[in-house]
Amino acid sequence: MLLNVPMDEIAARIVALQRLLQRSDVEAAVIRQNADLFYFTGTVQDAHLIVPAEGQPIFLVKRDVLRAESQSPIRPVVPLSTVRDLPGWLFEACGTDSVKRIGMELDVLPTSTFFFYDEKLFPGQQIVDVSGLIRQVRMVKSPWEIDMMRGAAGISRAVADAVPRLLKEGMRELELSIELERAARLAGHLGLIRLRAFNMDMYFGHVLSGPEAAMPSYADAPTGGEGLSAAFGQGPGTRRIRAGEIVSVDTMMNHNGYLNDQTRNFCIGRPPEKLLEAYAVVREIHSRFADGAKPGAVTGELYKSVLRWVREAGWEEFFMGHGETRVSFVAHGLGIEVDELPFVAQGQKLALEEGMTFAFEPKLILPGEGIVGLENTYLVTSKGLESFNSATEELLVL
Repeated sequence: MLLNVPMDEIAARIVALQRLLQRSDVEAAVIRQNADLFYFTGTVQDAHLIVPAEGQPIFLVKRDVLRAESQSPIRPVVPLSTVRDLPGWLFEACGTDSVKRIGMELDVLPTSTFFFYDEKLFPGQQIVDVSGLIRQVRMVKSPWEIDMMRGAAGISRAVADAVPRLLKEGMRELELSIELERAARLAGHLGLIRLRAFNMDMYFGHVLSGPEAAMPSYADAPTGGEGLSAAFGQGPGTRRIRAGEIVSVDTMMNHNGYLNDQTRNFCIGRPPEKLLEAYAVVREIHSRFADGAKPGAVTGELYKSVLRWVREAGWEEFFMGHGETRVSFVAHGLGIEVDELPFVAQGQKLALEEGMTFAFEPKLILPGEGIVGLENTYLVTSKGLESFNSATEELLVL
């Protein structure tokens, strides 16, 4: 049985967006992107959601109307036979045909689609970007959303707990990843991982081992791996896992649309002392970060603090990449998409608030030796950070 988003949850989100539209002098938002549609309607359909700054939203669905009615509390659900009917419904939602400013998700809307809306459908209106307003509403999670993210963390726990019984010397990275994906799907993982950024791809995560794990990828991420093809140059490859090598299991789980990001480390036999030392540094960074990441802390300042700790420990050269491949963040917001607000990154000025969720992932990349990292998805509470992830943080020697 499908788990629908509650009516009061959707209503609160709509009201929060309407407040921001009013402050920005935007008379209505037209929401089109799948992740945003799911957030504001509770379903993903080929559809448009019109949210007026005041009044009731209208959910216009091309397909499938019956599924939309069964999954979304939004009413009315209106069949949209042609997109050229969209302006009429927008004017009806706003109660006037003299609308001047409408908002769309211009961070993700294709340019050709924007020109069609701008020149053909709304030539008399100014289309402005409301993606920032939408992301602002989405960055603070409700108790219901937090429950969904706890569910995703439970799947991550099942994956980590499966590694000791599955990991064998001589097996290929890909074989381990396949078995872990099976465990994840049986535990409820949807398989889909949504990212907002252009040209960012992800599938399941990175199951990497040995020196080759330090190979960078095109993705804006500290780890990469060789992958199986130049068409998707990241993730597990066909190399065989050997004793004495760190195996990094970095996975992204999806429960009812909500994500959990987790990295855990394993080794068949004792790993090299240098990597053990590196992992001790990573765990210390987590502990120190948790002490400072409280409501009101500014994300860019937290990033500077982490860099200072790494520099003092003597590991700056290897932190979050190596050389030109180093990334300039240590945490990314998480919810329906991998790259939500907030980012604990260079130059960020957003202050943490209760209800924000993010994945903190300090990692050390040692070319020719391997990688170590520890990643948890955290909830910001009035008392500080709460980790969703309950799998042991020890580097497990099997």
